[in-house]
Amino acid sequence: MSISRFTTLFVTTFLISPVACLAQSQFTAGVKESAAPRNEAIVSVQELRMSDKGRKAFAKGAALLEKGDAAASLAYFDQAIEEFPGFYKAYYDLGVAHFRLGHTVEAEQAFQKSINLTGGGYAPPEFGMGMVLCETQELEKAETVLQRGLDLEPGSATGKYFLGLAQFGLNHLVEAERSLRQALLRRANFPQAYLLLARIHQRQNNSPALVEDLQEYLKLDRHSSDSKQARALLEQTQQTRNQQASSAHQQY
Repeated sequence: MSISRFTTLFVTTFLISPVACLAQSQFTAGVKESAAPRNEAIVSVQELRMSDKGRKAFAKGAALLEKGDAAASLAYFDQAIEEFPGFYKAYYDLGVAHFRLGHTVEAEQAFQKSINLTGGGYAPPEFGMGMVLCETQELEKAETVLQRGLDLEPGSATGKYFLGLAQFGLNHLVEAERSLRQALLRRANFPQAYLLLARIHQRQNNSPALVEDLQEYLKLDRHSSDSKQARALLEQTQQTRNQQASSAHQQY
């Protein structure tokens, strides 16, 4: 599975509602994501300064994005930005919508605008930019950007996951595993983290850990296309281990 596939899988599963998943303190799968961003109060002030038309447009765009209709959300985020060009939260959501539609260039531009408007003081667009950089295989740059986001929001499972993804792409397997373990401490119910751990242990030829990772992943995801692949890999790995154990027993 490619880096791009892990990125798309995460966005489809977790970034359905980006404001809920990244921008606000809340419970995700029963585990609190992180403390509120340091300038969340500024966001509230910005929303108060928006016109009713702008607020309604932003709310409509966020609702559509949460329902999975990223294409329809774009016009509403554009309208909210037209009403209030300094509203960096709208740029962030716009970036997620574009990314889900495969518009990588537009997503990067929106995330960068959100970063610029906050002076780099708001973690979600940093994570979004890291996501884009993983997708475009600019992995060293992604690692730097994601760490910058984690400096702002160290409790983010999302940030730790993408940091682990970038490190995996760079073949920094020890560091990648550490980042993913930290992501799981922040969000225990995180199937994509277990799936990426499995790929790390597969690359390391660590079959006991690979089996454990896949079993944990399948407890959380039983029905997706990725779960079918994971189940097949688990069966293959267990069969190979059994054959090796049988062969070793016969030698004695």
